[in-house]
Amino acid sequence: MSKTNIYNQEKEVKMKRILIVFILLVSVWLNNGCGSKQENAAEAKKSDAKLVKVQPVQPRKLVEKLQLPGTLRAENVANILATAEGKISHLLVREGDPVQRNQVVAMLSSLLREDIINSARLLAQAKKEELAKAPNNLQLQQELEQAQEDYQFALQQYKEIPVTSPIAGLVSQRRVDLGDMVPAKAKLFEIQSSAKLLADVPVSELDIRKLKNGQTAEIYADACPERLFKGVIQRIYPQVEARTRNGMVEIRMADPCPNLKSGMFVRVTFVTRTIENAIAIPIPAVIDRPQTKVCFIVNEGKAKQVVLKTGMETEGWLEVIQGLSAGDKLVVEGQEQLKDGTPVKIQGQK
Repeated sequence: MSKTNIYNQEKEVKMKRILIVFILLVSVWLNNGCGSKQENAAEAKKSDAKLVKVQPVQPRKLVEKLQLPGTLRAENVANILATAEGKISHLLVREGDPVQRNQVVAMLSSLLREDIINSARLLAQAKKEELAKAPNNLQLQQELEQAQEDYQFALQQYKEIPVTSPIAGLVSQRRVDLGDMVPAKAKLFEIQSSAKLLADVPVSELDIRKLKNGQTAEIYADACPERLFKGVIQRIYPQVEARTRNGMVEIRMADPCPNLKSGMFVRVTFVTRTIENAIAIPIPAVIDRPQTKVCFIVNEGKAKQVVLKTGMETEGWLEVIQGLSAGDKLVVEGQEQLKDGTPVKIQGQK
């Protein structure tokens, strides 16, 4: 073989080696470039994920409450009336005074008594004057003695009428003064017993159907802020007031404190409905859409929009009748930035 041929073969081998090295370098560069693009794409996709906070949907007890204002009044109120026409001769109590049952609160001198006593007194006075003109007249002396006996008898027989209280309590009203002339059956005093108090609560026509006799209630009064009182509905009035569309509910208060008085303002809370093991979610997690309510849950790293069929709303929670199940990962923060299928990253997870 000639030197020329040998040289050409060596040159050809070198060229092949150079070509192989070049191909390998290009392959490495291409591989590195593609890997970088894939990593960049993954990072870009990762950066598009929205950060959210989730909590699992869990069954809970829901209690629907109705809180309304009310006014206290005494359960026992007694009006003391004049038993006869006459004059108030003694007044023994005034507003705010405590009285016991059968305690005398005033004395009434009837007109009949006044007439009989005055007639007897005037007759005795007239006989005395006649006898003064004829001191030796024995008949006038006897008539004077008889007139004086009749006068004393009238004083003893026709006494003042005591006015008494039929119940124990406080004098809430006094309608007469000393010396007043009053007709028979005139109202003299009002006595209220604060030992038993009622709360009158006006309830709208929409809510009154949720209440019934015997139902319990909680009563809060500013006059006794340290206590929460129990009460029971003892009467629901059958008529609704036409102007306000409110019906009256009467609650008997158990064990009232001495600071509570008739006319005071109270707040009354009724439990109208209770649902055990309800699927419920926090109201802030709910998004209002036209004619519907939605929320978002996380499923396989993506946000999923859920249309809700809802029920009771109470104390910051909304009952979900249809749309969610226990254990769903509910988005409670960051849901405003989500759409159906948006990639998400859960706060606190790597």
